[in-house]
Amino acid sequence: MQSTIRTITALLAGTALAGFSSPLLAQSAGPPQSEVDEVQDDHSDVASGDNAIVVTGTRIRGARIIGDTISLDREAIVEAGQIDLGEAIRTLPQNFSGGQNPGIGSGAGFANSNVNSASSANLRGLGPDATLTLLNGHRLPYDSAFAGVDISSIPLAAVDRIEVVPDGASALYGSDAVAGVVNVILRRDFEGITTSAQIGTSTDGGNFRQQADIVAGTRWSGGGFFVAYDFANNSAIEAGQRSYASSLDPETTLFPSQQRHAVTLSAHHELAPGLEASIDALYSSRSSTLVAASPAFRSEADPEVESYTLAPSLKFDVAGDWQATVLGVFGRDRTHYRTAFALQDGSSSVTEGCFCNDVFSLEAGLEGPLFTLPGGEARLAVGAGLRNNTLDFSRSEAGNLLIAFDKTQRARFAYGELFLPVVSPRNAIDGVAELTLSAAARHEDYPGLDQQTTPRFGLSYAPVEGLTLRGSWARSFKAPTLFQRFIPYQTILLPAAVFGAGTGSDTVFFTSGGNPDVTSERARSWTAGVELQPVAIPELTFSATWYDIRYQDRVVRPIAGSIAAAFRDPGFANLIDFSPDPTTLSELIAGSLFGLENFSGSPYDPANVAAFVDNRNRNVAVWAIEGVDARIAWNQNLGDEQSLSFDLSGSFLDSQQQVTPDLPEVQLAGTVFNPPRYRARGTARYQSGGFAANIAANYIGALRDRRFEEERRLSPSATVDLGLSYEIVRGEGREPGLEISLTIQNLFDDEPETLGQTGPTDTPYDSTNYSPIGRFVTFGIRRHW
Repeated sequence: MQSTIRTITALLAGTALAGFSSPLLAQSAGPPQSEVDEVQDDHSDVASGDNAIVVTGTRIRGARIIGDTISLDREAIVEAGQIDLGEAIRTLPQNFSGGQNPGIGSGAGFANSNVNSASSANLRGLGPDATLTLLNGHRLPYDSAFAGVDISSIPLAAVDRIEVVPDGASALYGSDAVAGVVNVILRRDFEGITTSAQIGTSTDGGNFRQQADIVAGTRWSGGGFFVAYDFANNSAIEAGQRSYASSLDPETTLFPSQQRHAVTLSAHHELAPGLEASIDALYSSRSSTLVAASPAFRSEADPEVESYTLAPSLKFDVAGDWQATVLGVFGRDRTHYRTAFALQDGSSSVTEGCFCNDVFSLEAGLEGPLFTLPGGEARLAVGAGLRNNTLDFSRSEAGNLLIAFDKTQRARFAYGELFLPVVSPRNAIDGVAELTLSAAARHEDYPGLDQQTTPRFGLSYAPVEGLTLRGSWARSFKAPTLFQRFIPYQTILLPAAVFGAGTGSDTVFFTSGGNPDVTSERARSWTAGVELQPVAIPELTFSATWYDIRYQDRVVRPIAGSIAAAFRDPGFANLIDFSPDPTTLSELIAGSLFGLENFSGSPYDPANVAAFVDNRNRNVAVWAIEGVDARIAWNQNLGDEQSLSFDLSGSFLDSQQQVTPDLPEVQLAGTVFNPPRYRARGTARYQSGGFAANIAANYIGALRDRRFEEERRLSPSATVDLGLSYEIVRGEGREPGLEISLTIQNLFDDEPETLGQTGPTDTPYDSTNYSPIGRFVTFGIRRHW
């Protein structure tokens, strides 16, 4: 693997000489250049005062993060024909579309489950619960069971950009930031009223989509306010509308029907010189329908989701350019699910319940200069706070309550970050144009559960202007989810002879489900990167980042397949107790969901238990992840209101999982229902006055299907997107404007390659990497009033 990494790095470095910028995949070591110019007085000092901004990945005002960052701009998202942030984040090569997303079908595995048609970021494929999603730097309530956040609930019209830091960031943000951070930045000081509408459809049938939004705002001396509303509705795609899904019942859903309403409000006002209050508020509701059918049964799921978040904050100046911030967050997400199940014989049942998540957080921070170094001001940020996450889960069948728990996980935390500009252009010497060090650490305490301290160190070195080398080392963690800990477990008694573990009346005691004793998952990450922006060719930028993550103590149910096979595999030996303690078995029976479920054919007798298999959630799995991200971009102003830009962004990923130390590593990346090893997106954009045209190519590398005895290779896939827009009347601020657009996604209607099925309703293709939408044509209109 090391030789492969080195070869790819060399090839990517070579392409830097060729030249290729699209705002959709603007990737840099800090904020957009326009923002950097705004916040920095010169090239030598970190900015301070009210004009300084804080970018994702650091809490120091005006500082650039030492590491890789990616920015997704709202206007480019609109140009690509995407109507929500979920669609936008899924285009990133560093993001995996598995996990919680609307297009996920049956058979993709427990970790890839479409519970409520939400969209969650999933960097590096480590899971939605290992990517921290923020709104203007603050947390949002978890969505359903998997501790992800529904990024599609935020109206695109309210968004300025998305900032993505694909690196461990628990030293700054705490739990969940193992793979990285996705921070949605809202607009600020928007003025006027803008309305837009889109209508589109899949040319193969289904997914007829209507979308409309409005954003209105104003600003005044010392403040501003805006409110945005978004509506979206789409019809379902059914198996009968796609030839490659002919093995399924025609009524089976491949992509769910949805209806969504979302409102976002943001305001800020300077109460007095050096004292500013602000508030962000978010509300959304969504309903969807998914059908699974076969000759033997039919099920229809109709989840309804309602969520809101309220985040007030107060920022005020204190002595000596220090600034204090107090931030509170209260959020609630309610996923009410209902599934109707009918058998061929006419019998039926209804299962319903709620994943009801709450978050409450209160935090205070302080940031300012410590002392002056030759390269600029050394700055410090410190803070502390508390956070409570609550999950109220219930499940009932035919009106009878089967499962219910209401649990809260409390955290107390403190953090600090130090920024040291040792050398900058104002004191540069030959061979050292810039040298910056950063250090951060955070301590989180979960009473009765766990404590974690996570440091991060970064180094940025520029031997000459235009060339920067950087590296970082960090530890991160993810606290176990409440669902992992408290979902009830079952205790089952089976005949031992079936497993070759005994004869006659011997039995096997098996348990599976949640485990309140699981603790935090932990990770260590290294990164090393290069950034090149030649002084002689300022239009050209190149960056490459190598990363290595070791993610251990992952919470899993160790035996994912056959129990009988586990008895034959010595790798599972530490999970099987051949001399179980009867007291332990009695305690497990007393706490189980249905008591002891006896399928052994004999009365339960602890003395006859030949083996005890504990398959409840455990901290046992280890993931090893390594890869390279690279980007090359070129942006040329042609004059006379014309510009031309090219952008190519790609990612190579290698990942393995080892469930227990005695089991071999299993390849994840490059196999079906896991992230591809190679993924890329290239774009080209031309603008002339009010006319803009863009074309994008998306590439997914070959995948292997190893679920069956005979391994199968799936060919690489490539799709092309086309976008055209024209401003009939230009408008901004209080000047009216009118724009029309046409976009075609998957221009050549590339179809997923079919797979073997493991169940009658399993989607016959990899629904985590490929979409059933096919060619999608959208017409849009936008009016600024």
